[in-house]
Amino acid sequence: MKYESVSREKSLEQLLREAPDNLVVLNPDSSTLQLYELHTPFMILLETCHEKRDFISMYQITEKESFSSQLTFSGYTNLINRPLHQHSCYEIMYVLSGSVTNHVENQTFTYGPGQCCVMNKNIKHCEELSGDFQVVFFMIQDIFLEQLLAEYEPASPSSSADTSPVFQLYLDSLNKNRRFDKVYLDYLPVIPADDALERLHPLFNFMVEEIRKTEPGSRFFLKGAFSRFLRILHTPSLYCMDRVQSDASGQEYIYSKVCHIMEASHGRVSREYLEMQLHYNGEYLNRIVKKYSGKTLLEYGQDIYLEEARRLLLDTDMSISDIITELGFSNRSHFYRVFRRAFGETPLDYRNRQ
Repeated sequence: MKYESVSREKSLEQLLREAPDNLVVLNPDSSTLQLYELHTPFMILLETCHEKRDFISMYQITEKESFSSQLTFSGYTNLINRPLHQHSCYEIMYVLSGSVTNHVENQTFTYGPGQCCVMNKNIKHCEELSGDFQVVFFMIQDIFLEQLLAEYEPASPSSSADTSPVFQLYLDSLNKNRRFDKVYLDYLPVIPADDALERLHPLFNFMVEEIRKTEPGSRFFLKGAFSRFLRILHTPSLYCMDRVQSDASGQEYIYSKVCHIMEASHGRVSREYLEMQLHYNGEYLNRIVKKYSGKTLLEYGQDIYLEEARRLLLDTDMSISDIITELGFSNRSHFYRVFRRAFGETPLDYRNRQ
């Protein structure tokens, strides 16, 4: 593994210029927009930022070589005001630890552990190199996605690989009416972040090891692992996904994320949990939900779990006790009280009458 310690005078763009020419920065002196051009079918980039310890490290991994380097905050004074950039490839950012501030077009978002975003080639963006975090980037060329689509044929139409939103970004780029769309995908775990990371860490480690081995068949294993990564992101019980147009309003975007979390948990989510997941004050989230739905967070969640309770009563043979457990209630009396208030009768009476 090649290692370089960067002097105080060098910038991040200079660092990338000196690295192997797998990732080249075009118009590096631009203060408004840069283009990162990938010269390999794919790259994995591990970025670690420790502002308190005054260092940033970057580890590039491709089929041909690896490149590791480190620079200091004190030696790079423009960390906060980096220009936005675009890629000649698709970029997947997955947060392993800490929190990352990401500037996407004219908006700013914070991503925490287990969260992920996928940028198409038209999106201008830039992660802010500040604070403490570790992020893995997957940079993927068209040819790599094309091979995945060709090699992973679906067993049935309902399991088609091209239904994955990531594959859809690639297919849209081939459509003359969609190729200039500014679209990105936003993934949020609906399970605890530690559980999501526990599923994905072994896959990431496996990918890195297979690339470094450079043995026969390594690329096949890599493609399989990457396909499994996309499948996990596309599993509703694990992740919710938003396909976002870059011109969507910030509040509308936040509201959609709240809705996904609430629906995935049958409406049984605390305000504190939403604050932790979305990095916004609970009262602010409450105002946004009220603006778009006309209901408070509590009322909105209640509507969701009552509708789910009604569906389970009518469409399944589950017992009342099992339904209460399924919906996450520890207080049976509270559930009965809320249900009677909404429907005017007990759950059992409602089922029998229907």
